Amino acid sequence: MDLELEGKVAVVTGGASGLGLETARYLAREGVALLLADVDGEALKVAAEEVSSMGTATRGFELDVGDYDLCRAMVTDAEKGLGPVDILVNSAGIGGDLNFFSDTDPADWRELLAINLGGVMNCCRAVTDGMIERRYGKIISMASEAGRANEKRMVVYGTTKGGVISLTRGLAAELGRYSINVNAVCPGITRTPMTAYVNDEIEAEFARSYPLGRLGRPGDIAPLVTFLASDRASWITGQAISVNGGFGRH
Repeated sequence: MDLELEGKVAVVTGGASGLGLETARYLAREGVALLLADVDGEALKVAAEEVSSMGTATRGFELDVGDYDLCRAMVTDAEKGLGPVDILVNSAGIGGDLNFFSDTDPADWRELLAINLGGVMNCCRAVTDGMIERRYGKIISMASEAGRANEKRMVVYGTTKGGVISLTRGLAAELGRYSINVNAVCPGITRTPMTAYVNDEIEAEFARSYPLGRLGRPGDIAPLVTFLASDRASWITGQAISVNGGFGRH
C-alpha cells in the first residue's frame, strides 16, 4: 500500500534502537525525512547513518526527553534542517526494575515518570504549536499492554504507560479540531534492547500466555505506527491499539 508519506517530516524519539529505529526504517521506505532523537549519542550516530543510507534526509539529535528545553530545541533543529514537523513518534522509554511496589520508594519512580510520561508530554508540547498553526499533524506514542491493565512488579511502569494512554485520549479531544490525530500503540512484550533480559528460554515460558506462541519483534509494531502516521488513518484518533499476539484476549 502506498501510504502517500513522501515528503513528510517525522521526529522519532528513542530512534537509535528498538521500536524507534525500526519505525524510522519503515518511515524511510515511505520517503519520510527523519530526525532521530536519542540519549545515546554513539548509537544515534550509527542509526542516523543507516537510515540516511536508505535515501532519505536524516538528522540525529542527542536528547534527554525529560528536558523540555531540549525537546523544543529538537523541534527547532528539525524545522531548520528538514522542514515543519508533520509526525511525532514518541518511542523513547525505559523499563525499570521488576520490583514489588512495596519494595520501592519515590527515588525509584522519578526517572520512570520523567521519561516515560513526562518525556512524552514534553515532546507533544514541543510540536503542538506548529501543528496547530498548520492545522495538521500525527502524534503516535508507544504505550504498553501494561498501561491498559497493570501487573505486579510493573506497577510504576504500568502507571506511566497508563498515563500515556490518558494523555493520548485527552490530546485527541483537544486537537481534533486542528486535524491533528493522536494515537497510542500498546505492544505486548517485545524483544528489544529494553527487554534484553529476555532470552530464548524466557521467551518460551512467556509465550505460553500468547495465543500466537511467541513474543513480539520491532517489525510487528512498526508497520502500525507507520500506518497511523499516514492520512490513510485520518479518521483514527484517541485510540490505544494493542499489538500483542493475542495476549489477554483468550
